[in-house]
Order: sequence, then structure tokens, then C-alpha cells
Amino acid sequence: MRLFNLFLRRAGVRPAPLRAPSGVSRLTVVCPRHSLPDIRKRIYADFEAAGLPIQELMVDHASHHDMASACITVQCPPELRPALMDQARQLRAFPGVHQVHWGDKRQIALN
Repeated sequence: MRLFNLFLRRAGVRPAPLRAPSGVSRLTVVCPRHSLPDIRKRIYADFEAAGLPIQELMVDHASHHDMASACITVQCPPELRPALMDQARQLRAFPGVHQVHWGDKRQIALN
């Protein structure tokens, strides 16, 4: 590996700068369409009470015709990460919620 790094340096390739964490997190909730309004109300109320402002909530179709997915974008500084984890656990336990994913709907489930 050191030899490869030496090769890159001699070729004039500079190392990429490290990115600082953005503080933005995304959760995707999958639930039945008919229970989505109640779950949306719960999401807004619980996240705001925990001090986690929701930047965006997008609703989309899930893989089944009677299901929906809501992608929640939350502004979450590193010190509020435990609060976000607690909210995700509480959301997963809410009746009607089938899955909670980190990231958008293309990512792997939290379970």
C-alpha cells in the first residue's frame, strides 16, 4: 500500500480531503397507506419534541400496492444522534409500521 501511495504522489495525484459529517440523516418508514396520516402526525410531533427538525418528508409507493414509504430528512448534529436513534426505535414500535430503514428507500433495513 505504501508503494501505491508513493506512485500516486509521484504521479501528482493529491489525496482527497476528508469530508466532515453533514449532520443530515435520512430514515425511510414503510407502512400501509391507510395508516400513513397517523404515522406522519406522530413523526412530526415526536421528532420536534426531541429537538430534531424535519427538513423534508417525501411519500412514495412501496413495493406492494397497498403500502407506502415516507422518506424523512432530519437535521441531526452529532450530539443529537442518540435522540435520533431513540426516535427510530420508537417509530419502529408504532402500530402499522412495517420497516424503518436508514437512508432512502434503496438502502438496507435497520432490523
